Amino acid sequence: MSVLKEELEKLLELQTLDIKLLEINAQLKQIPDQIKMLEKEDALLKKELEEFDKTFTHLKVERRQKDSELKAIEQQIETLQSRLYEVKTNKEYQALQKEIENLKEKKSSHEDEIILLMEKEEQFREKEKQLQEKAEEYKKEKAKKQTELENAINQLKETRNLLEQQRQAYVSRIDGVILELYTRVRKAKKDGIAICKITKDSNGNICSGCYVYIPGHLTEKIKRKSEIVQCENCGRILTE
Repeated sequence: MSVLKEELEKLLELQTLDIKLLEINAQLKQIPDQIKMLEKEDALLKKELEEFDKTFTHLKVERRQKDSELKAIEQQIETLQSRLYEVKTNKEYQALQKEIENLKEKKSSHEDEIILLMEKEEQFREKEKQLQEKAEEYKKEKAKKQTELENAINQLKETRNLLEQQRQAYVSRIDGVILELYTRVRKAKKDGIAICKITKDSNGNICSGCYVYIPGHLTEKIKRKSEIVQCENCGRILTE
């Protein structure tokens, strides 16, 4: 009886280590996803900057084009105005005046468009400044998070190595047959719980692994500790 009791206590201690190892391995699996998320956010920010640069470049090209067109119109006006003194008939004079007026209207329209483009450029420069600050801030934050994640990986691996060493010490002290049963049951359970204590309520004893009531004859066997008892429902090893 005392021998089996000791073995069951060793299994509980071993299981505590195994659960910690499961948690550590789960955390180590999550970290690459966190790193990928950082890379994804980085890629999205770069794409945002690239799209902004394209739009801003297009705006500046449009502004230069309008400036060139405005200069061309001004030159046309000057040329036509100089010809006013050369015409010989009133009809020709009026025709030139009309053409000059049209060009002046066109010039005025271009000047309005250029003013709007200049205002847009100013807004874009402010936006560019904000995006650059955002990119710089994210770069620092990303570097900080990467360092934290790398430190976390190293710490988790170090803890895992220590736990695995402790586990080996426990394993070597447990009966081979009992250890084999524990290992088989643990592998079959997603939560890694192979041995659990029974709990009690007003209606009887319950398996704390699957919360199903335990028949009286099994409860007696568990108390006697003369043999390994498994839950009839979930197969977990039961102990008090």
